Amino acid sequence: MELKVIEEKEKELTVSIIGADDTLMHPLLAELLKNEKVAEAKYLKGHPELDVPSLYIKMVSGDPKTTLKKAAENMNREFSDLKSSIEKKTH
Repeated sequence: MELKVIEEKEKELTVSIIGADDTLMHPLLAELLKNEKVAEAKYLKGHPELDVPSLYIKMVSGDPKTTLKKAAENMNREFSDLKSSIEKKTH
């Protein structure tokens, strides 16, 4: 998976995540929207065969890149916890 910055402003960030699909983008969007410093977050799909999906973040305060990184870290932690729970139950 590759992250490409499409547009960056002080309180706004648009990135494309090459190789990502709805399975990743919807939980990431949900995690971003939990943050009260995020004014707006959108998953922009465009044309399914022509466009690479992108993610738009607009902040009330704070840095959008840092917020995106924190959201990804939170998702990683949640999925790691789920994986551990599954492993305990299946062994």
